Amino acid sequence: MKIVMNTNYQAAGTKFCFDDIGLRLSKAGFEVIRNDWQNYKKYDLIFFMAPDSEVEKAKRINPKAITAIMDPKLNKSKMKDIQLADFLFVGSIEARDFFLKYNKNIFLCYMFRDTDAKFKEHTKKEKTIIGYHGNKTHLGRMLDLRKVLDELSDKYNIEFWAMYNIEELGKWKQNLPKRCPVKHIQWSEDNYYKYLAQSDIGIVPNKIPINLKLGREATKLLKRFLGYNFSYHKKDYLMRFKYPSNPARIYIFSQLSIPVVADFFPSACQIIQDRHSGFLVWSKQGWYQALEKLILSFKLRNKMSRNLKDFIDSNCSPDINFEKFLRFINKI
Repeated sequence: MKIVMNTNYQAAGTKFCFDDIGLRLSKAGFEVIRNDWQNYKKYDLIFFMAPDSEVEKAKRINPKAITAIMDPKLNKSKMKDIQLADFLFVGSIEARDFFLKYNKNIFLCYMFRDTDAKFKEHTKKEKTIIGYHGNKTHLGRMLDLRKVLDELSDKYNIEFWAMYNIEELGKWKQNLPKRCPVKHIQWSEDNYYKYLAQSDIGIVPNKIPINLKLGREATKLLKRFLGYNFSYHKKDYLMRFKYPSNPARIYIFSQLSIPVVADFFPSACQIIQDRHSGFLVWSKQGWYQALEKLILSFKLRNKMSRNLKDFIDSNCSPDINFEKFLRFINKI
């Protein structure tokens, strides 16, 4: 079976969907070609990354081929391609649920890249390092967590290490902790092992701040003018997170033997068993309690980090994810 994977788009999603998956497909016996935009008739499967997809053209030239968009994004100019593709390849239940309105055939594959596992034995330490890796935007949204880090630093010897793409996005300046020391680290795969691996606790903030008062007033207006009765209560949760939210940040911590505290967005709840393999929280009080428990107990850090890695290795490792993808391809 011949596969062509077409894109000029450079991003983390490309490294997984094309570099990693392409190599695995080749090892599995498929003939995989990169970037042949002219000869669609030659191929059985045609994969695109979302920003430069041309599903409509490929299907016009070769109607029998199976077309796919890997890691789709909400892009108005590409919506017809998303609808015409034979399937979409997404990295989370959040993304799958979002794109079902455009395409009913969606394959969910956690985008966990092959990562060299590093076993770490947590011990009692004078200083506790709390680590973060990911997009800079999450750092600027840590309104409650920023205060928690400050309050914990008043009581314990802690330091916050933030690894993100400083060269491309600039240094994080918005909503920094005021008293907790912060170390800024340039993101790179090598720095996972050089710096992030030194963390004692990993954090995965994912919430987007929402104006609670405006949200509640909107709910009241819906009831008053449209007659929608949602049994509103002012203590109800109002939650906001990105539609392509995914558990990839949790995976890296698991392979470095670092316990995780995460906002309880859907993907996190699939990977972390609360208080067994990590902590799932949302409120300021939840963050404070979870971080304090891990700061105070290196034994708990060992237990949770090992439970997290065991779960991922047994249920959704890169090998397991790819085997599911192979079965999906053979089925279609």
